[in-house]
Amino acid sequence: MKKLTNIPILSVVMPVYNAASYLEEAIDSILAQTFSDFEFIIVDDASTDKSYEILKNYQKKDKRIRLLRNDKNLKQGATVTRALDEAKGSFIARMDADDISDKYRFEKQIDYLTTHKKVVAVGSQCLLINKKGKVMGEKTFPTEFEQVYKYIFEFCPVQQPAMMFAIKRLPKDFAFYDHGMSPVEDVELLLKLFKYGRVENINEYLLKYRIHGENSSLKHLKHSFFLTFISRMRGVFLHGYRPTVKGVAVTFAQFAVVMLLPQGTSMALYKAVKDVTLPSLFSFSPTTLFNLLLSKYEIIR
Repeated sequence: MKKLTNIPILSVVMPVYNAASYLEEAIDSILAQTFSDFEFIIVDDASTDKSYEILKNYQKKDKRIRLLRNDKNLKQGATVTRALDEAKGSFIARMDADDISDKYRFEKQIDYLTTHKKVVAVGSQCLLINKKGKVMGEKTFPTEFEQVYKYIFEFCPVQQPAMMFAIKRLPKDFAFYDHGMSPVEDVELLLKLFKYGRVENINEYLLKYRIHGENSSLKHLKHSFFLTFISRMRGVFLHGYRPTVKGVAVTFAQFAVVMLLPQGTSMALYKAVKDVTLPSLFSFSPTTLFNLLLSKYEIIR
């Protein structure tokens, strides 16, 4: 891709909150990318651990890092929005502070978006790792838009920190996140993106997604699931989404089961096999589910 200005082609945005245990792995995976023409916008959400000190040290080492800090904790949606407001690139990549990107991720996603002009956002397949970095299995996602669109009422068909956006294909005033929907902003984001183009997934594992028991959507499970349900309803009534009959039945059944289960039972089940932003078992292989169940206590302790 020919570059005509000093503006980076890609902006990488990453919110950070008390992620000191995993932060270095996340940052190193970005700085090691084979595609290097990017700015790395990191916003610390008033962390109380050593995250900000780690970030300041990295900023001194790599001029691509732009470090910001919130005066108070604003939660993920508002923190990511602040980073997005600073982004200058034609493409924007999401990253979370506890995950690990494959070194070819940016190269492959930019190539995909460049050659697929109707795609506004692209994700990838994901490997699941525990807090120690051990691979426990995989999350597989549909690759074609028609399937991504269909399954949004059954599970979240794109992993948010694996996403890259072609920002010039979206309206200038496009609102990525509704801060009131934190920590499940990704569901409504996809429903809004569908209005402007295709959302697809590359059929390669380009992100290691960490499950460690402190994932934001696990902390208040029933509330997170309730917000996921509300996001889907807003997709229908505000964003013109048309669910299948099966999708409607599944989402209402999921909502009923999770809301009726005792909080402890719901939490144990989800910590064993998944995070709430993917309220279905469909994206896991049987082997992965078995491994996660066997390693339940290793994942969450």
